[in-house]
Amino acid sequence: MQRRLMLIALSCVMMTACTGSETPSASSPSAPAEWTKIGETETYVYYADHRSLRKADETVMMSDLFDYRTTQKEGDSSALSKLTLREYDCQNRKSQPVKTTWYAEHMGLGAAGRTTGATGQLVTSASGTATAALMAIACGR
Repeated sequence: MQRRLMLIALSCVMMTACTGSETPSASSPSAPAEWTKIGETETYVYYADHRSLRKADETVMMSDLFDYRTTQKEGDSSALSKLTLREYDCQNRKSQPVKTTWYAEHMGLGAAGRTTGATGQLVTSASGTATAALMAIACGR
């Protein structure tokens, strides 16, 4: 129960930090994200913000950014990037997005479009995927 309350409190703090209009980072409202390129596909380049890493028991939270090469339709909006605060269960090698916001411009800039919350479902990431690479960064593997 104590672990769950700590995770909820940490999630609230991280989600509040993600909503700052000055920066798309989950690290803090006053510090810009320091995006480190992790990899790329034909569709997008993906980045991690090491400064956003937060650990609570077996759970790690970290922000990532997917910067799309072409405009993506997300709901009623068009987006060129999305910023996600993601929760990782390092021991069981599972993750879930806690909060995802799509942005009109590259690198999490421009008008914020659709925002979604936690799925409530931790899932295993397939080897070789962007999420698996981000998990390796978050979990220190």
